[in-house]
Amino acid sequence: MGIVIRQSIYSTIISYVGVVIGYINLLYLYPKFLSLEQVGLFRTIQDAAILFSPFAQFGLTQSIFRFYPQLVKDKKSSHAFISLMGLMALMGFAVFFIVFKIFETPLLSYFEVNAKEIIQYTTLVLWLTLILVMVAVLEAYSRSVLRTVIPNLLREVMARLFLSVLVLLYFLGFITFNQFIIGSVVSYLLWLLVLLFYLYQQGEVSFKMNFTILDKTKFPELIKYSLLSFAGMAGLILIGKIDSLMVSALLGLSANAIYTTAFYMAAVIEIPKRALSQITMPLISRAFEKNDLKEVAELYRKTSINQFIIGSFILIGVWINLDSLFLLMPNGAKYEAGKWVVVIVGIGKLTDMLFGPSSEIIVLSKYYKFNIILILLLAAIVIISNNLLIPKYGIEGAALGSAFALITFNVAKYIFIYVKYKIQPFEKTTLKVLIIAAITFGVNQFSFNIDFVVLEILLRSIFTTMVFGGLILLSKVSPEANELFFKVLKKLLNKS
Repeated sequence: MGIVIRQSIYSTIISYVGVVIGYINLLYLYPKFLSLEQVGLFRTIQDAAILFSPFAQFGLTQSIFRFYPQLVKDKKSSHAFISLMGLMALMGFAVFFIVFKIFETPLLSYFEVNAKEIIQYTTLVLWLTLILVMVAVLEAYSRSVLRTVIPNLLREVMARLFLSVLVLLYFLGFITFNQFIIGSVVSYLLWLLVLLFYLYQQGEVSFKMNFTILDKTKFPELIKYSLLSFAGMAGLILIGKIDSLMVSALLGLSANAIYTTAFYMAAVIEIPKRALSQITMPLISRAFEKNDLKEVAELYRKTSINQFIIGSFILIGVWINLDSLFLLMPNGAKYEAGKWVVVIVGIGKLTDMLFGPSSEIIVLSKYYKFNIILILLLAAIVIISNNLLIPKYGIEGAALGSAFALITFNVAKYIFIYVKYKIQPFEKTTLKVLIIAAITFGVNQFSFNIDFVVLEILLRSIFTTMVFGGLILLSKVSPEANELFFKVLKKLLNKS
C-alpha cells in the first residue's frame, strides 16, 4: 500500500491545485466574464465530447489495465502494446464517426428547441472527442506503468490554466467567444501532445509498430473484452454526463450553466477517489493476475475507509460554506439556484467513495460482464428518470436522478462482490467515521457568523479541520492517516 499512499498523495495535491484553478474559472472568471448562455454552451460542448469518447474508444482503456500484465514482458513489448492500443483507438473513432454521421440528424433534433446553438459546433465536438480518446488511452497506459504524477499535472493544472488565459483574453477583447470555444479544444490538443512527448522522453513510447513480439493468442480475448467493456464504460459515462445534456435540451443552456456549476462544486468531493483509483487499479489487476484475493480484499477495505474519511470531510466543508461561496461569486444570486444540486450530488458522490474500488474489482475480475449489464440497466434508468424528473423538478430533478443512480449502482456492486468473493469493505470504523462526520457538521451549525465572507469561510474551515481531523486521529479509524500525520509532524518538528 506504500506506493498507493505516496503517489496518491502527490496526485491528490496536484488535483486540488487543479481544483483551485477550476474553482477560480467556474466560480469567478466564467460567471464574471461569460453570460449564463455562454457558460451553458461551453459546458455542453465539453460534456458532449466526454459522453461520446467511450463510444469512440470501444473499451480500450479497461483493456489496457487488464492485458498490460499479460502482454508486456519488457520495454519492447511495452512499446508494441501502446502502439497497438493507439492504432485500435483510431480505428474505433473511425467507426464511431461513421455511425454518428448516420444518426446525426435525429440526435441534433433533440437540441433544436432549447439549445440550438450547440448544433453549429458539432464538428468541434467530434474533434474534441478524438482528442479525448487518445488522451484516455495514453493516461491508462501511464497508470499501468505507474507514471501518474505528470499526467495528473497536465490534466488538472495545465489544461485549466489554459482555459483561464482564454477567458481573460476574451474579456480583454483579444479573441471572440467563438475563438474562445475553439481555443478550449486546442488546450486539450496541447495536453495530448505534451503527454505523448513526456512518455516518449521517459522511454515508455516508441513510434515503431512491431506487433510481432506480442502474444497474438491474447488478441481475440483482448478484442472481446474491449467490446464488452465498451458497453460498460459507455453506460457509466451516460450515468455521469447525460444529465447535463438533458438539462440543456429540456431546460436550456442557462439552466445547464447553473446545473454544471453546482455539479462541479459537488464533484470536488470525488477527486481523492480518482487519484487513488489511478494507483489501485493496476495493483488490483496484478493481484487478480496472481490470484491473490487477500490483497484484493485489503485494497478494497483500505481504499473504502480512506475515501470515506476524505469525502466526508470535503462534503462537510462544501456544505457549511455553500451560502458564503455563492456570496463571493460574480452573479452569485443567479447561480444560487443550484444550491440543492450541490448537496444532492455531493451525497451521491460520497456514497460512491464509501463503497471503494468496487467497479475496478468487478471490471478486472472474471465476472466483468456483470458490471456491463448493471451499468447499461442503470443508464436506461437514468435516462428515463431524468426525462420524468427534470420537467417536474428542474435541475434538482437531474441531481436526484444522478444521486439515485450512484447509490443504486454501488449497492448492487457491493452485493455482487460479497456473493462471489465473500469480501466487503465495511468495518466498525465506517460507522465511527459517520458519527464523527455528523458531530462535525452539527457543531458547525453554532459556529462563526461574520460579515467579512472570506474570513468567515477561513475560520469555519479551520474549525472544521480541527474538529474532524482531531476526532479521526483520536479514534484511529485509519492507521494510514495516523501514520502520515505523525510522519509529517515529525519532519516539521525536526526542521524547526
